[in-house]
Amino acid sequence: IVDIKYKPGKINTNCDTLSRYPLSPHLTLLNTTSSPPLLNLWDNCTLLDDIRTEQYNDARLKPIVDILSNPTHPLHHKFHPPFTLINGILYRYRSPSNNTHQRLAGMQHLLVIPKSLQSQILSWTHDHPTAGHGGREKTLYRLTNRVYWNTMRQDLIQYIRSCPSCQKYKYINQSLNAPLQMHIVQEPWHTIGVDIMGPFPVTQRQKQYLLVVVDYFTRWVELFPLRTTTSSDIAHILVNEIICRWGCPTYILSDNGPQFVSELFTNICSSLGIRNKTTSNYHPQTNMTERMNRNLKPMIAQYAQENAHSWDRHLSKLALSIRTSVNETTGDTPAYLNFGRDPKLPLDLLITNPGNNEPLLPTSISTEVDTYKQYLRKDLLTAHRIAQEHNEVRKMQQKNKYDQHSSNRSFKEGQLVWVSIPSVLKHGKLDPLYQGPCRIVQVLSPSSFIIHRLSDGVNLGATNIDRLKLFYSPNRQRDTLQRNTNGPHSVTPLQPLMSVNVNVVNNTTAPHIPLNNNLAPPPSLIHSQRYQRPVRTRKQPNRLNL
Repeated sequence: IVDIKYKPGKINTNCDTLSRYPLSPHLTLLNTTSSPPLLNLWDNCTLLDDIRTEQYNDARLKPIVDILSNPTHPLHHKFHPPFTLINGILYRYRSPSNNTHQRLAGMQHLLVIPKSLQSQILSWTHDHPTAGHGGREKTLYRLTNRVYWNTMRQDLIQYIRSCPSCQKYKYINQSLNAPLQMHIVQEPWHTIGVDIMGPFPVTQRQKQYLLVVVDYFTRWVELFPLRTTTSSDIAHILVNEIICRWGCPTYILSDNGPQFVSELFTNICSSLGIRNKTTSNYHPQTNMTERMNRNLKPMIAQYAQENAHSWDRHLSKLALSIRTSVNETTGDTPAYLNFGRDPKLPLDLLITNPGNNEPLLPTSISTEVDTYKQYLRKDLLTAHRIAQEHNEVRKMQQKNKYDQHSSNRSFKEGQLVWVSIPSVLKHGKLDPLYQGPCRIVQVLSPSSFIIHRLSDGVNLGATNIDRLKLFYSPNRQRDTLQRNTNGPHSVTPLQPLMSVNVNVVNNTTAPHIPLNNNLAPPPSLIHSQRYQRPVRTRKQPNRLNL
């Protein structure tokens, strides 16, 4: 650009055409419609008028209003303070001397809420989107600096506890774990646990799954790679590899997989006199095999890290390592508890001097079978007794440690509960944490129950107590108000005081909070004077000689 010159717009037609182009007479504007406001705080807002009317109708507040309306009444000085009338509405003084928050200055008027409107106020300070379903302290913060009634704290606790949305979507800080139940076995192969790991990468032999069998007493483990996990495959291994080798166990503990609850597997166990037990749904902690899987999985991964499709090549060697390793609970190896001796490993043959090998028994009796049987029986009985003692001690230590973070809870048949939704069944982060309400239809044990969902009647099966929490019915009439009211006034069904057009959780609605209601701004959390704890006297310890 060499030179810049000014040119009026009326002669600069090439750039000014669009701005000066005449409007066509046939051009019509589109019809526009105005949508209603999402949050209407002003239409039909008669909150103070309704409070004034209900105060006069309240059996407990009307005498106070009548006394304060007549300054010459002999009881006027008794109610003024702490109460006062402003524009015919009853308020209560609150002195900041009873509170320690620095934002409070001077006296403050708290609007006295009549009994019939207390549920409305609780709904505004908890259910409304601007309240966000806050907890006890946050909601109490909103209430104690604006309104007053004598049972406000108890009513608030009951209201939040019975809020269906909070029960369904919020975590609770209380521990839901029941005390640990000990299952102690006193002989080998009395109880076994079975479980299926996988799917793993398909190997060259087309193996994709791993069946794990663990003896509860000796901790002996059997590993069987599988192509498929049908009930016939599991039953074949159970009969030909476990029962034919170790005998029939008294109990078989498994999860609720279709292979273990099938008719074929159940009939085989029943025909052999074996009791088939299953764990609660989505509660694998019951089965000891799950703990074995936790140790076994990294072992398999370490030896298959170069070729993931060869994970089944070293299973027999890994099983030998577990069988010949000392178990922390029993204090001995699974092999010794089964056979009365430890198998020789390659390292034993490499470091042992052949000339120093001593026979297992003295030379004079080493060839006598009967004496060897007595020797072996004595050693095994001693080993089993020591293992049982170790097992009981370790179990008690585990129970004491586990029970430190448990709670003694109990449920009865017919009670309503919430059931936690397992993470594997959730589809997103916004899914609820609990499903329900559900009803307990049968008590299997102190920690296991049969649950039915009320919404569709679905049987949720055996459910552990760790997944349950008590359901509180959302009684909006609130029995606590009736219990704490001495007058004859009864609570009538509440009607909305203003228009509602905002949907909140569970398709419920909450009324709009009026902004211009002459209520105090929210300072920090303040408790009512009635429930304030006395100031604790602090004393120095005597060891300081003060």
